[in-house]
Amino acid sequence: MSRTVDAFVALGIPSALVDALVELQQECRDRVTPQHPEHLHITLAFLHGADEQKLADVHRLIERGAWPAPAIRLTGEVRHGSWSLRKDPSYRYDDDVVQKDEQVRLGIGHNQELAALQEEITQRLGITEDGFWPHVTLGLAREDFPVAEAKALELPAVSGPAPCVDARREVSATEFTTLVRKDLMPA
Repeated sequence: MSRTVDAFVALGIPSALVDALVELQQECRDRVTPQHPEHLHITLAFLHGADEQKLADVHRLIERGAWPAPAIRLTGEVRHGSWSLRKDPSYRYDDDVVQKDEQVRLGIGHNQELAALQEEITQRLGITEDGFWPHVTLGLAREDFPVAEAKALELPAVSGPAPCVDARREVSATEFTTLVRKDLMPA
């Protein structure tokens, strides 16, 4: 039996927005363990249990892709949650509380270029994504705190074209290894 890994296809964040997010992370460092700047991304498609063949398919798709760089800007929407905590039967999502180890997620504008890129990638890889909500993870909650505090964050207004699309392998909930990367050209 071949070995499998959890991986995903991601869109890079413009460097000016990364810098602005790092500043924001410093402001809420007492509540949120920051996502490392090099790991900030927008997930386009999950590849749970990807085998060597699926990873080769992803590699070819990204290398051959000819996509324009979608504009990346924050919408002002803030959400929280955790894919890894959902595996724990005792975990219960709470609308009013960001719970310890949940991700604090910032919404990204879902424009036509981003939608087309995400749709092409998921269709070509045979992935079904329900309720795609483009976002960047600011970090993980250090402790429980009211959602109102997360929603009150003053979010940066910096925007720009996405620099790249890549495939990454999960090392942990906040760390990833890049498997293949393709630079994008601004539209």
